Amino acid sequence: MRALKKALGFSVVHFFVGITVAFALTGQWMVALGVALVEPAINAVIIYFHARWEEGTSLRSGHLAVSTG
Repeated sequence: MRALKKALGFSVVHFFVGITVAFALTGQWMVALGVALVEPAINAVIIYFHARWEEGTSLRSGHLAVSTG
C-alpha cells in the first residue's frame, strides 16, 4: 500500500511540473497537457514497480526497511 501511495503522490507532483515545463517550452496548453499526461503516467507505473521491488529486496536480505518519509 505504501508503494501505491508513493507512486500516486509522485505522479500528481510530476504532472504539474510536466505541464508547466511543457507550456513554458511550447506556449500551447493542449500540447502541454498531452505531454504532461503521457510522461508521468508511464513514470507512475515504473515508480510503483520499483518501490515494490525495493521493499521486497530489503525484506529478503534481512535488513529492516527504514521509512524516510
